[in-house]
Amino acid sequence: MRWVVIGLCAAALLAVSVVAAGAGAYFLLRQGNSSTLGGGLGMGNTVTVERIIHTPPVKPPEVLLVDDKLEDKNPSFDPNLVDRRPLGQDKAWLLNASSAVIKLDVPVIKPDIDGQLLTLHRSYAEAVKDKYNVLPSVNMVDGKAKQFDDGLYAALDLNYYRGLKDQLNGHRDMVRRMYERVGKDSPAAPYLAAGLAIGGVEVTPTDAAAKTRYIETFDAQMIRSKPIGFYTWSPELGECFRFLRFFQEPFRADQQSAVADMVKALAEDSQLLADYRKAMGFYARLTNPYRYKTLADLVPNAGTGQVRPDEPQANRGGRIAFFPASTSKETVLFENLFPLGLPPDADLMRELITAIRSGKVDLKPRPDSGWYDYQAYALETLLLPERGEENPKLMLTRAYKKRMLEAFQALITKRRETHVRQLDMAAPRAAAPRFDENVQPRLRVEPNPSYFLRTARAYAFLSNFLEATIGPEALKQMHGLKQGGQRELDLLTELHWMRDLYYGIYLVSAEDIGMKPSLLPDENVEQDRVYQMASDWLGKIAVDPDMAVDTRVIVPVFSDFSRRKMRCWSTLGVRLAKLEVNYVKPPSIKPASGEGDWKVVESHRLEGMQYLIPVDEFAEVELNGLKVLTREEFRTICDQGKTREGITSALSR
Repeated sequence: MRWVVIGLCAAALLAVSVVAAGAGAYFLLRQGNSSTLGGGLGMGNTVTVERIIHTPPVKPPEVLLVDDKLEDKNPSFDPNLVDRRPLGQDKAWLLNASSAVIKLDVPVIKPDIDGQLLTLHRSYAEAVKDKYNVLPSVNMVDGKAKQFDDGLYAALDLNYYRGLKDQLNGHRDMVRRMYERVGKDSPAAPYLAAGLAIGGVEVTPTDAAAKTRYIETFDAQMIRSKPIGFYTWSPELGECFRFLRFFQEPFRADQQSAVADMVKALAEDSQLLADYRKAMGFYARLTNPYRYKTLADLVPNAGTGQVRPDEPQANRGGRIAFFPASTSKETVLFENLFPLGLPPDADLMRELITAIRSGKVDLKPRPDSGWYDYQAYALETLLLPERGEENPKLMLTRAYKKRMLEAFQALITKRRETHVRQLDMAAPRAAAPRFDENVQPRLRVEPNPSYFLRTARAYAFLSNFLEATIGPEALKQMHGLKQGGQRELDLLTELHWMRDLYYGIYLVSAEDIGMKPSLLPDENVEQDRVYQMASDWLGKIAVDPDMAVDTRVIVPVFSDFSRRKMRCWSTLGVRLAKLEVNYVKPPSIKPASGEGDWKVVESHRLEGMQYLIPVDEFAEVELNGLKVLTREEFRTICDQGKTREGITSALSR
């Protein structure tokens, strides 16, 4: 940030700030004379924001897309990379697509001819019902992951909230022990008692009126206190959401004495400190590193009772929270771009995509990253296909790249919605016989091997972390949740199943485009087993119960207090898109028996394929007032609005 002082006198200061951030910037005109600017900008005087003019990236992300050039695609021929599926009615031919290049395109939908493809459906199963030649899309495969992820997170949150015998000392129990340690006369007692009351545990601090004020203040802030996402599945999940959200709020300056008492309690109780640190370590990995310091960060010598009174100020931005929210790369980006509020014309998804493409935001997980960063990284090649190992094998048209951009928008929205309670929002801040058959690309899933592999690795990371932290036996005792009950498999079994499924889909997708898999030496994947597992599942994906679940979600991203607006990302429903697939460099074939050489398929024998793929309809919307919507409220609006235009119009009222 660069400040240029235009005029200065004893009573007033006028300054202009130019804030540059990658492809976007905004211009601020400020003036004032006595108040203090928050957020540590280093200005002691001023400020009233007079005007904010936001300059978005010069072009929207889709405008920058161009068709791939065939001359840039030169995969080498590998005689050993033979498709497992023989060709021809008599299965007498083998296919080798190692030097082939496949073109992917998404033709324009013509409303007068393909109007039915614009219909929005509640679920993937509903979208593909009675349709011919449907190819599972990235979105559809992700529908399985979304239901599992929600169920897993719900089960872990609820079990940690309750407490799991011999494994996890519950959140409520930790807060109750903290309350007993500080005593009912402590400045911290009303705060702790208020949180316990939200969690259904009643205690009476000396200052009971302060306890009531804490609860009333929390309840008045819907964007903090109202359960959303899968937390509406049951009253106990809603209680868990509210309890943890209450303790996520950073401490105010007038709570320093309360903070000091709680830090002292941790320093004097080694078991309480150990349990608290375990909980903090758990969510830093389950979601992402914390946005603020924890109370444990302020305990210099655990067990000695020595607390440095100045320590509460020595943290990230001078803020501390009891159970801090996790940060994300998009939250950091948005707060750097819009530290003083969100201009009405801002497009947060455009800003994120532009930053990822420019390298300003690197999705690659860091050493301290949690599961959410790994999930986001799996989506990178949807925006930057040149980073995928399949890039030499696929020639993508501009239209298909736009389709992948739209898939990124939908999938990052669903990832974020799974973590909605824990993730913080941004806020201001031989001679062969003649071959007489045509050869077509044979896809079993939309070809994005890197996405599938990275998602498998994200599940592998999560599995290793949970088994080391909670233990396999404890995970066997848990079941993921779903609306109305539990998922069928125990968490350990289903987590391993999801990991193996994505490894298998990676192998299937790689084979579909003739790409050699590149697993790491330490990835001990039973390739034949997971390949068959994925092939079987993809063949019956439409009847998987998770495909019938309503997929429409909305998640808050930026609360603009100055304008009293809430910016959200949403998926409005599922529709169908056309996917055209053609070989633009031919594959090779040879007889399945004998010693014949590989022969390049003649061009007149090449034939394209057209598939229907179910895709999510993404929209960034702005709600009037500082409010949030439950899934049920949002879906009611979708049912009433029916079309994209009708839904977005209803949401903006």
